[in-house]
Amino acid sequence: MRYFLLITLIAFICACGSSQPIPQWKDTSFRQLETYKVNFLTDQEDATEPHFAKAKKAASSNNNLLLLSTVYLTKYALHTAALEEFDDSDFLRMEKLHPHAANRAYYNLLKGDFHAVEVKLLPPIYSKLLPFMAQKNLSAANREFASMNDSLSVLIACGIWVKHLPYDDSIVKLAIDIAAANGWRRPLWAYLTTLQQYYLDHQETTKAQNIKERLELLKK
Repeated sequence: MRYFLLITLIAFICACGSSQPIPQWKDTSFRQLETYKVNFLTDQEDATEPHFAKAKKAASSNNNLLLLSTVYLTKYALHTAALEEFDDSDFLRMEKLHPHAANRAYYNLLKGDFHAVEVKLLPPIYSKLLPFMAQKNLSAANREFASMNDSLSVLIACGIWVKHLPYDDSIVKLAIDIAAANGWRRPLWAYLTTLQQYYLDHQETTKAQNIKERLELLKK
């Protein structure tokens, strides 16, 4: 999980060793989760999330709760990137049966429980941000965002900030630019809607109206 949780899943797939074929369940789990990621971000995944269900089913074939919890954390991270809530009940049940410190650290980060996060267990791309999140220092965080080279990780970090911390239009615009550059329609609409509400809350009615009209045109 160097930049994103999918890297952890790749590690599981490669753990078989180069001389051994990749088990079908691992290959299926990764491929379905990758499809889920793409479809979710581009707003093509059905509401029942069929590709997530297939990834989950494949991962559960090996009786490995650590891998299964990673699949769930991937889902939670994507929902966070799109400013959406998520049901964490299954992850918490798995965490109770099979605690894993690094997964718990990432979960706490997604939930905005910054003081409970063990920073050394986070990927470096997030560990550098954690002090700024704990201090609510958005200007410092924006400088750190500029040095991050993984679009999805930045978008997830933006989602964590906007969901749990005071924000201004700079971080929302950053998320909009990232989503637009990658064709990620689901988070794009979420952040445009958030920006519209931000301008309304700050009595910038002309800007809010412009965002409203832009959204209407994009959704036609």
